[in-house]
Amino acid sequence: MEAVENNYEPKRGGINNVLLKTASMILICFIILASLYILVVGHNAPGGGFIAGLMLSGGTVLLYLCFGKPFASNLRLNFRILLPIGLSCALGTGLAGCFFGKPFLTHAFGHVELPFFGDWELTSASVFDFGVFLVVIGTCLTIIMNIGENK
Repeated sequence: MEAVENNYEPKRGGINNVLLKTASMILICFIILASLYILVVGHNAPGGGFIAGLMLSGGTVLLYLCFGKPFASNLRLNFRILLPIGLSCALGTGLAGCFFGKPFLTHAFGHVELPFFGDWELTSASVFDFGVFLVVIGTCLTIIMNIGENK
């Protein structure tokens, strides 16, 4: 019997685990949803922008480890851009109170009625948490991608 060449076998030294790749694609959906949930409710409960940013960064690192450098090169988002955007959100929230004669980081809130969601609370802490979320994602993924590029 002749040996049949199979293109699906992993190359020596490479990782080609279909189960790991499939599970990570399913798992990242739950990680993203949990991260966004923690971001949205974090200003009223433990969590918020920092933990949500770490979760989303961890999910992205999971995909990077499973799919390697081709995954990172296909990402069209430059994570370094998230740092100044997040800092602007957080700093803008803090300075907004100063423009109205209040102390730095004064909390403001309001309510809005949304068609399917009902009464929704709008807070300045949510904008601050979103800024922290972007800073954490930008910092973590910039560090990880730079480490990965050097190897």
